[in-house]
Amino acid sequence: MKKWISLAGILLVFSAWAESDWYGETPAEATTPLPVSELMASLDRHVDQPLAVSGRITDVCTNRGCWAVFEDNGEILRIMARDHSFAMPAELRGQATAHGVLRKVDISPEHARHLVEDDGADPVMLEREYEYRLVADGLRLTP
Repeated sequence: MKKWISLAGILLVFSAWAESDWYGETPAEATTPLPVSELMASLDRHVDQPLAVSGRITDVCTNRGCWAVFEDNGEILRIMARDHSFAMPAELRGQATAHGVLRKVDISPEHARHLVEDDGADPVMLEREYEYRLVADGLRLTP
């Protein structure tokens, strides 16, 4: 009996640990994440829709930790913490999953210049007046 109670306790601790490795909120239900490269091939179909995405974190905001950049097969997507509700460490790197809503956001030329010059965004940002981004409720590293 004691062995079962100990095993149940270990599982409970492991379960809490598995949920606590999220920056921000743990998703309400498990969904299969869409790789960034697949998402970028069908952006308009996913705008304003909740989804989970996966990619490799290549950059994180060094100011407040409010955004990260996911890369997958040469395609990139900015992941923004919804309403600055969570922060990520600037050194965070590796395969990750994020969940939220994909948005097409208008940006000014000044903001585009800031993203390129100060944040290292792709210079193509200077040629358009919008950016696709996942407004994220949560993000976590994945094995």
